Amino acid sequence: MMLRSLAVALSLSVLAACAGSDTVSSRLPPGFVSDAAEIVAATDWAAPEEVRVTIADHAFKPSEWTFHRDRATRLVLVNATDSDHGLAARQFFADIAVESVRGGGQTLKGPWIESLSIPAGQTKELWFVPARFGAYTFECSAIGHPSLGERGVIDVVR
Repeated sequence: MMLRSLAVALSLSVLAACAGSDTVSSRLPPGFVSDAAEIVAATDWAAPEEVRVTIADHAFKPSEWTFHRDRATRLVLVNATDSDHGLAARQFFADIAVESVRGGGQTLKGPWIESLSIPAGQTKELWFVPARFGAYTFECSAIGHPSLGERGVIDVVR
């Protein structure tokens, strides 16, 4: 019984580690908004729109997010669980200009992001400008979490 408990604990810690880490880049990834740095520099960041999301009970709450194109935005992701989670939204990430990712005592400057992780019990903020209209899907990047319901949709509107 003790060995089984140890195996379960080890499996859970490996799964939690699969959420990944933040990948913010100053090099243009293929297919991403090419003028992201210019968009970030021209944006007034004094009063961004805020969308607040809590990760709990195997879900992003809310799971439907709406952002306005060409507006400074602050996405606040609160991980209210005891495991790590990640935000996988490749096409959405390709269509935004990132000012910064903030959390865990650090600030990573954009203008492009390829992955985002939210460690257990922590909060991350993604400061960005939606540069293209669109409908996108997102999910948790931790193995098995999307099948538990950790997914949703994003709309970028006028």
